[in-house]
Amino acid sequence: MAITYYLVQMPPFILFVSLTILFGSISGFLTYLARKHLKVKVLRSHNEVTGFVFLAVTNLYALLLSFVVFVVWGQLNSTRDNVSKEGSSAMGLYRDIKYYPDSLVSKNLKMVYLNFVYNVIDEEFPNMAIMKPSRKTPESLSKVYFEIENMKPQNAFEAQLVAEMFSHLNELDTYRGLRINSMDTEVPAPIWIPIILGAFITLYIAILLDIESVRIHVGMNILLGVFIGMFMYIIIVLDHPYTGVIALKPKAYKEIFTLESWSIDLKK
Repeated sequence: MAITYYLVQMPPFILFVSLTILFGSISGFLTYLARKHLKVKVLRSHNEVTGFVFLAVTNLYALLLSFVVFVVWGQLNSTRDNVSKEGSSAMGLYRDIKYYPDSLVSKNLKMVYLNFVYNVIDEEFPNMAIMKPSRKTPESLSKVYFEIENMKPQNAFEAQLVAEMFSHLNELDTYRGLRINSMDTEVPAPIWIPIILGAFITLYIAILLDIESVRIHVGMNILLGVFIGMFMYIIIVLDHPYTGVIALKPKAYKEIFTLESWSIDLKK
């Protein structure tokens, strides 16, 4: 489990402020020490070359950060799309079961299916928030398969409904599998090495720039560190789609329980 998982457990505002202050403080402190101990004449004689290298490094580092943000944003959108499709399939299966002509078969199957829905809401999504697998949910899903496989439709219409149930159930299972697999699609630790190293290389070259005013130099590098910290915040937050401020929720599954409760109220 990556350290970024523990960071994203912090309130988003505190995480944002902590990262920007951390990188801004490091940048400002290192710049102050360098200006205190490095010879200004040496810096001035190489300032033109340093400026050219700084421009090249910042462009490359910005490209690296943009690429990582693009990847994690794409993964988040893909995961959100799979969760949405899973919810649509779950809702379609619920309606097929609810309106099945044989009321006794429908009632028994609905109880088994609602048990699966409950486990998704109560166990699976909370477990995914802490990056742990669910035990009850796969078992309850297998029971839904078993019940549908053992249905005995009495006519062509019921046979068609059973076929639709299987279609929705298979789609649900497919998208659920994609959702489970996406739990581990965080930025790998080896990728963080060039991200962090690139930040310090960029700050190091920024320190070597010859700016006459020490205060302006320190202030500019603090802003550079803050900007890097903001990028780190974006990557960390987007990297964990089931926890933190952007955590995906089982909205469709909860809506099934809402519809079921409305149905019970109407019968009363």
